[in-house]
Amino acid sequence: MKPRFFRIFIIYLFLMFLTISADMDESIKTPGYREYGSAGDIDGTTIVVSIFANDANTGWDDPGDEVKEANINNYINIAASYIEDNVSAYGKSAAFITDFKKNDDLKYRFVTDEKLTDNDYIDNGDPDSLVWEYIASNIDETSLMEKYDADNVIYMLFVDSNEDNTAISCTRTWYDDMPYDSEIVYLFNYDDGYVNGPAVYAHEMLHTFGAPDLYTADSNYNIDDDFVDFAYENMPNDIMLTCSDEVTGDYLYDSVNNEIGEVTAYYVGLTDHSDIVDKWNLYSSEHPVRR
Repeated sequence: MKPRFFRIFIIYLFLMFLTISADMDESIKTPGYREYGSAGDIDGTTIVVSIFANDANTGWDDPGDEVKEANINNYINIAASYIEDNVSAYGKSAAFITDFKKNDDLKYRFVTDEKLTDNDYIDNGDPDSLVWEYIASNIDETSLMEKYDADNVIYMLFVDSNEDNTAISCTRTWYDDMPYDSEIVYLFNYDDGYVNGPAVYAHEMLHTFGAPDLYTADSNYNIDDDFVDFAYENMPNDIMLTCSDEVTGDYLYDSVNNEIGEVTAYYVGLTDHSDIVDKWNLYSSEHPVRR
């Protein structure tokens, strides 16, 4: 009997070790960690946390900035409604909670001595760690998600840029082994010669759910220059290809009239299949796999 008991005891210790090891692995991850990042399934409730950044050259403390902040709040709301309507058209349900005027716990202030309007600084991902650390130290993500009964969270960091800005609005989405799971949108008030409007906000928000840019080659999706030419020819109004009005070529500031087409819908999890993706041998979306 003793040998059998001893074997059982050893097995018990081994299982306890595995459990403790798993707990330790979980403990090194950030609170609220989700395997596919802070914005995973668009079919659900998403909170948008707005972070207003003061950097080496810009800030949100000048006369008139309150009007800009009100415009930004409006643009996020318009973008969210646009996404909700398009998700509904695909037979799913998305709800976005974005209004930081009504919900002051969705608005924060970040200060850095770095120059966020430097294109190389943004493109290299240099500010990411600073922003992730700020989020981890200052924003109780778990409590926010519980309060709003949310499934996802997007962090949008706003920079009060002007005509001298060389950086372009962009999004840091989740990737393997990243130190934090937060999806960050860097949104410049002014870039590429224009004040950004609701379509740009919606475009960047869709990136956090897996949508690729369709206007440029991207090896992460196996998108090459030939496919980009195909996209311009066959899906010219897809929001991941353009954020401008299809007729005038201008930005709209009171609505979004671009489309969420077949390819974009597939990559954000609204469909499980795309003939275009198959035809062009693009990489599979992760959404159907994790269902």
